[in-house]
Formats: sequence, C-alpha cells, structure tokens
Amino acid sequence: MKLNKATELIRLRIALIIGACLVLGFTVADVLLLPSSMYSLYFFDRLLLQLPIIAVVVVFSFWHRFAQCKQFLFTGLLVALTYSNYWLIWSCWHEFQFAFPYEGTILYAFFCVFALGIPFKLAVAANTINILGFLALMWFAPVYGDRVAISIAFVCGSLFICAYAKYRLDRSVSMLKESNDRLLKLSKYDPLSDLLNRRALRELSVKLLALSKRHKVSMAVLMLDLDDFKKYNDNFGHQQGDDAIKLQADIMRSVFKRDTDILGRYGGEEFIVVLSDITKQQVAVHCDALLDKWKQKNVVHADGAKHPTMSCSIGAVIASDLRDITIDKLIDKADQALYVAKEKGKARTELVTYER
Repeated sequence: MKLNKATELIRLRIALIIGACLVLGFTVADVLLLPSSMYSLYFFDRLLLQLPIIAVVVVFSFWHRFAQCKQFLFTGLLVALTYSNYWLIWSCWHEFQFAFPYEGTILYAFFCVFALGIPFKLAVAANTINILGFLALMWFAPVYGDRVAISIAFVCGSLFICAYAKYRLDRSVSMLKESNDRLLKLSKYDPLSDLLNRRALRELSVKLLALSKRHKVSMAVLMLDLDDFKKYNDNFGHQQGDDAIKLQADIMRSVFKRDTDILGRYGGEEFIVVLSDITKQQVAVHCDALLDKWKQKNVVHADGAKHPTMSCSIGAVIASDLRDITIDKLIDKADQALYVAKEKGKARTELVTYER
C-alpha cells in the first residue's frame, strides 16, 4: 500500500512537471505570434504567475498531509491557472487591442481533471467558476467581436463535456472496483458462511505458521464438524441445513475475535480455526465456549440424531515447538482428534498436544 501511494505521488509530480513544460512549450509558440510590444506582459503571466503557481503545488506535494488535500490543491490550481489566463486576455485587449486566444482555458481544464485526477464534484465546481469568469470577461471585454457568442458556447460546452466525461470515467472506475472487490471476495470467501474458503484458509494458515515459527510462539488448529448433519439436512431440508451452516459460522465469529484468528469452512459441515500464540488452557476455554453457545441456541435436531439439539464436535491440536511442522500435519492431527471426539459420543472436544 505504501509503495502504491509513493508511486502515485511520483506520478502526480511528473504530471505537474509535464504541465509546466507544456506552459513553456506554448510560451515559445505564442512568442512567435505575438508582437514584441506584448512580450513583457506575456512573460509576466507565464513565467511569474503560472509557472510559480505550478511550482507551489509541486512544493506542497512534499507535505506529509498532501494526500489528504491534493484534490483541493489541484482544483485551486485549475482555477488559478484559468484566471491568470483571463487576466492575460483582459490585459492584451485593454492595452493592445489584441484578441489573445482562450483555448488555454480548455487545455487547463482537461489537463487538471484527467491528468491530475480532480474528482467529478470538484471538476464541476471548478468548471462552473471558470465558466462564470469567462462570461464576465466577455461581458466587460468583448475581445472576440462577432465571435463572442460562439466563443462562449465553445468554452461552456467544452468545460461541460470535460466534467461529464469525468463523471462517466469515475462511474466506470467505481463499477470496475466494485466488480473486482466482489470477485476478490468470491475467490477468498465461502458464499454461504462468509468464512474463508478452503484455498484461502490454507494460504493464510501457511503464512501464520511461518510467522509463528519466526516469533517462536505456539499454534493451534481446531477442526469442527456439525453432529449428524446429514440427518438434520434430510429431515428439515437444505434451507435449514444452510441456516445451520450460517449459525456455526456466527458462533465461531463470536468466540474468535483476534485479528490473527483464521476462520474458514473446510468443506460441507466441516470448519477449521487456526490460532497463534495461544496456550492449551485458552484453546480448551474457546472449545467449551463453542459447545456452550450451541447449547444456548437449543436448535432441535432430527429424529435419530445422537443428541436432541444441534451440536458440533471439535478436534483440536496445539504445538509449542513448530520446527519441521507443516499446516497439513496440524490439520491432519486435528482431524484425527475430531474422529476421536465423534467416537466418544459427539458434542465434545478432543484436545491433544502435537508430539513428534
């Protein structure tokens, strides 16, 4: 994330420098067209107003809070550059009766909105201010004679198109981001339980194991299985079976709340919890909490089930020395412990210590 922010900051600085280079480029081109008597006025606007304005924004880009206010700075930059251009148009007309072109107004808008990324609402605000300024300029200084009306229409239309195009672009990017977020969630989370799916569960567990080894802390794996789930599903239907799966996930989330706790649906009615830096006593407390919460729910089970209400069995393993241990070995030990818990009557916990 920090790397992405740093890259974006560099990109924005480069864009600002490109903007300054464009101003210089147009300066060279304009000088070839302007009469020499206007040079001092023109250079004052370009070199002592516009370039310093851009330079100030570049300097602000090194401020630690630049990321929080950059959009407002860029919006201010757009308005400042545009009105410096209006001042030049006004001055050229009143002092030399020269009709300086207004195209810079449009260029600044498109550059700041799209190259610097001014968001839609601020683009609308800036372009509205700039349109009002151009209308006032044409009212008090009809620079373009019989072309005033078409000039106003062209400036207003161009700035409107700029803002509308930004709206469409922002909307498309937002929709794409939402789609990517949904796809990312689908790739990592089980849609029914909203817990990690098997692949994501294993990936995160491998990373947590590596971290636990590095810090030389313990690790535990719990495997949970809903007791007689097939009988419940056959008796009450798949919808209530799905509700039982969701309830198991809710109970797990209510017990395991640390940021490092990994909760996932392993498949069917089987779930896994992976814990780091935990004691055997703490694991036992968590397992008891899981069983107690199922008792509190008091969900009536199907006829023929081992227990009258819905319950789960838990197989748990804890390892203090993690050398040469893999996540698959821990899951296998937890699965074996779960089998023992089932054999001993279900709705109970079988907690073992990993032995080499």
